[in-house]
Amino acid sequence: MSFGILLGIITALLTSGADALSKKVSSKESVYAVSMSRWLFSLPVLLVFNFNSIIIPSINIEAILWLIVVSPLELLAMILYIKAISQHDMSLVVPFLSLTPMFLLFTGYVFLGERVDSYGVIGVTLIVVGIYLMNISDPKEGITAPFKNILKNKGAIYVIIVAIIYTITSTIGKRIVTLVGPSFMSFWYLASLTIVLFLFITIKREPVFPALKSNFLTNISIGTFVGLAAYTLFYSYQLIPVSYAIALKRTSILFAVLWGKIFFNESDFGKRVVGTVIVLIGVAVIILKA
Repeated sequence: MSFGILLGIITALLTSGADALSKKVSSKESVYAVSMSRWLFSLPVLLVFNFNSIIIPSINIEAILWLIVVSPLELLAMILYIKAISQHDMSLVVPFLSLTPMFLLFTGYVFLGERVDSYGVIGVTLIVVGIYLMNISDPKEGITAPFKNILKNKGAIYVIIVAIIYTITSTIGKRIVTLVGPSFMSFWYLASLTIVLFLFITIKREPVFPALKSNFLTNISIGTFVGLAAYTLFYSYQLIPVSYAIALKRTSILFAVLWGKIFFNESDFGKRVVGTVIVLIGVAVIILKA
């Protein structure tokens, strides 16, 4: 269990690094180019880590069907997410991904039969409270003001939609891992997403590859971080419940707030740190019980 927790934290650090670089390069590239860099350049990393495990075996037809279902959902989520972090403060919108563990309490039980005890419920509740505090602009505006602020923030809405999608795709991803194993899954999952994205940009006639070439070092760094994060995340699925794994991954919001201040000079740093700490306390409740 402890090794699964470590993998979840490593996933968070790698994910936040990819997000910061994605935001940086988004001023020069379209959301499609940034998305392609995250998936296409992750494949060499996963090929190295999973070289002996990626040859297609007598694959379960159920796994193939799930990949067909999940790929367009992941594509939509990625496009919305890149739009959110490129156009809005990363330290404000990224924390909304922490809603995923709350949603996963339900979907993990319904689809996977995973039971989460009261500590898990308390943990994800604290995550929601932390997000609420981050969106308080003026206490005098009333208790509902943070909710209104969220509705006014298009980036926040985008990421909430992404969190809902990730609730579905994370649960499906867990199922695929149980069918084919983490090494096989981590490579072919992102390979399938890359293929779907390639077909999509071909239909739209988006000039993606010139942009990838002109910012090659940054783009390949993004993909490297994503590839490593994918491997550690899928491996952690074998060791801890999916709701716990995703909750740990969402500790990337701590790094998102930090990178937002250091690299992008984002405002309201103190308030967002307080909200982040509360979120992380919620994560700690989950970890200590796990």
